[in-house]
Amino acid sequence: MGGKAPQRIALFGGTFDPVHNGHLDLVGQAKATCQLDRVVFIPCARSPFKEDATEAGAEERFAMLEMAIAEKGWTDWAGVSRFEIDREPPSYSWRTAHHFRGTYPGAKLHWIVGGDQWEQLDRWAESEKLRQWLEFIVVTRSGSETRPRPDWRATFLEFDHPASASAIRDGRGDPQWLPVSVADFIGKRTLYSSGT
Repeated sequence: MGGKAPQRIALFGGTFDPVHNGHLDLVGQAKATCQLDRVVFIPCARSPFKEDATEAGAEERFAMLEMAIAEKGWTDWAGVSRFEIDREPPSYSWRTAHHFRGTYPGAKLHWIVGGDQWEQLDRWAESEKLRQWLEFIVVTRSGSETRPRPDWRATFLEFDHPASASAIRDGRGDPQWLPVSVADFIGKRTLYSSGT
């Protein structure tokens, strides 16, 4: 890439069951604040910290993410990775980070996490590799306090949004929380109890 600065790429993992406008608004804010060149959404097969299965299947969650990105007009800088859903669960972040280090050699890799995950990084497998390889974008709610971690690189991003994937799955969600294409897909597939 000549004399250009390294690409700034953020990895955003989660169940995305379903993806909603809170996820998307967060990514838009992170891109602007951290001057990101690319964001990769990584739907997981299953988190090591969650024993229960997702309600929507991996292919459905992948499809909803692709629809949401297209609806936002972000296809030139955002994408969805199959890396975790094509592997046997559970999903370990260090394996994912290692994969993307190879996919984007020389890039500056960021990882988007919530403040609760930031507090638990010591529990993550191979956390020392993550400390070396990644700069974290730590999402905090207004008024919450998040402790810094010596020798870890992080940008703290204050963000609040009412959308909740669990409320959507339970039929308690606001229709405005979902991209139109995702809401239509959920309705046609009757993916969640509400069928909305």
